[in-house]
Order: sequence, then C-alpha cells, then structure tokens
Amino acid sequence: MHIDPPNEEVAAKYLWYWSSEKLRHEPQKFPSLTSLGLFGNDFPLEIDFGCGTGVLACSRAQQFSQENFLGIDKSQKPLFYAVQTANAEKLENIKFIRGDFEVMLGLLQPQTVKTVFYLFPNPPNDYHKDRANGRRKIFLQSIYNALVAGGRFFFASDSNLLFQNMKAIAKTELGYKILDMEIADADISTRYRKIWEAQGRDVKSFVVEK
Repeated sequence: MHIDPPNEEVAAKYLWYWSSEKLRHEPQKFPSLTSLGLFGNDFPLEIDFGCGTGVLACSRAQQFSQENFLGIDKSQKPLFYAVQTANAEKLENIKFIRGDFEVMLGLLQPQTVKTVFYLFPNPPNDYHKDRANGRRKIFLQSIYNALVAGGRFFFASDSNLLFQNMKAIAKTELGYKILDMEIADADISTRYRKIWEAQGRDVKSFVVEK
C-alpha cells in the first residue's frame, strides 16, 4: 500500500501511537478506552479491533454522528488510509490507535462500550496451545466486561479453525449467548468480507450479546 502519512495537524486529530512497552509499564499515563477518556463526552462507543483501512469504522461514523468510533491496528499504512478517509469526510467522532490491542485491554472500563468488532484477523497456527487460547479467553472476557447491557461483540473469519476456536471459547468456556449472525450482522460489511465472498470463500461469523 503506497500512501503518504498524514500531516502533523491531521495526525494530531485522528491518530495515536501507543508503545506496548509504555502500556505495560506505565498504563496510568494512557486514557481509558471510553468515550469520556478518548473524546471527552458520553456518547455510545464502538471499537473495531484490527480495523485495517478503517472502512467499517469510517462508514459507521458517517452514519451515526451521535456515537463515537475507535479503530485499533498494528499496521501503519492502513491506518494512514483510515485517517485520510476520516479527514476527507470531516468526521469529528472517530479516532485511531496504532498499537497492540492485547496490551490495551486493561484500559477498557466496565459497561462503557456499545459495540465491538473483531473481523477477519490473520488466522494463527497456535490453536492447540493453552497459552494462546488463554490470551483469547482474556480478550473475550475483557470485551464482554466492557460492553453495556445489550451491547454486542461481532466476530468473523474465513478460517474455519479460528472461527470454531473463538466460538468454543465464547460459548463453552465463557457461557456467552450466541446470536443468529444472519440476522444480527445484516448491515455489517468490510473490505475483506466482500473480497472473500466474491472469491466464493465460506465466511463464518457469530455475535455475542451481553
């Protein structure tokens, strides 16, 4: 992806760089992952973990001006694209963080997030490892704790192994209520979902509601 970085003014408005080392050793120096901490208001908050180019987050920020949106990703250039889109659309209700979201989970606060997306992450090869599955369980538990009553967590993957792994942790180990995805995600679309479906790949997904 060839894209220029945003200028200093635009970057200051939309993009943060959060060091994993500082997050581990000085978490108190970072704002909470809440509307109050990030935007200074009490609007409902949606978080897109692994947001990539921000297609979903920016689209929803355009649709729902009275809600806040946060996109988090490790990759720099896709975030430059996301920031470019947000700036071009003059969005005031969206921000992005470049960093490792697993290290940020402690910044989530109970009952403060309306919706969470974790869509089409790169499938790993460590499903058989207890430590890796332990991290996934912590992630899913942290998300659930942060959701408001009635809040939802959306997960999707073109990898059947990852889908089954995540669903088993959510449903069997954590006992979460799994909704019918065909109804729940009728208006949820991403760049990768369109690509995979156009290629005939079997996209699997589930929704957890608190």
